[in-house]
Amino acid sequence: MINELWTPQGSVPLGSAPVGDNAETGKKVFKYSVLLKAKDKFGVEHKQRVDVLADEADSQAHVEDMMAQAAETFLEEVKTRHQKRAPTPDQRKEIGKALNDFRSYALRRRESTNRTIYYHRK
Repeated sequence: MINELWTPQGSVPLGSAPVGDNAETGKKVFKYSVLLKAKDKFGVEHKQRVDVLADEADSQAHVEDMMAQAAETFLEEVKTRHQKRAPTPDQRKEIGKALNDFRSYALRRRESTNRTIYYHRK
């Protein structure tokens, strides 16, 4: 078991715990947990828990490398996935109205015989 483990910047180490024995080698397997945090370009904080499994034969550098790789993947994912802000409730209502208008327009167009829409005055 590794005592002092380097964690990536902006992460919170959650500790380690034994989870069992390796079936092939018979050595103990430990789970090292870390909570990764990152903010997207809109200032919204995203979190992800990462568990790294390693047995006694794995070096500290190998475990730290796996954590660094997971942190790098998480940061890249936050940057690419959150390119634009989620719509506000008012914007969602406007989007819903526009979709309903389009659906009703498409339904009227399908019902007409020559694919032209006839507007009836009320």
